[in-house]
Amino acid sequence: MTFEVRKDNKVIGFTELEFGDPPMGFVYGALTPTSCYRKLDSKPEYALFKCDGNLHVLTEFITIVDSSEEMGEESIEVTILIKSSEQYEKYFKHHLNNYNNKLK
Repeated sequence: MTFEVRKDNKVIGFTELEFGDPPMGFVYGALTPTSCYRKLDSKPEYALFKCDGNLHVLTEFITIVDSSEEMGEESIEVTILIKSSEQYEKYFKHHLNNYNNKLK
């Protein structure tokens, strides 16, 4: 499932949010930037949307760490705290299932 990270209603990047920490409510993964992405935004107010359907995923906060300069290649990661367990289960059930399977 692909998600858009937006700032001021502009898509700044795409992510699969391939990793998750369900007990803590976090999802994270690589961010592929668009031409609207800027590394040093002074007041980042990002939003998360599911690509197919333009569905807004409610979040507490979104952080982006851009280590491209230090790594010598594109290396941008996004970490997101999802607003509620209901939102987490709706959009990231696969992370929840993987976590629960590890407990068995």
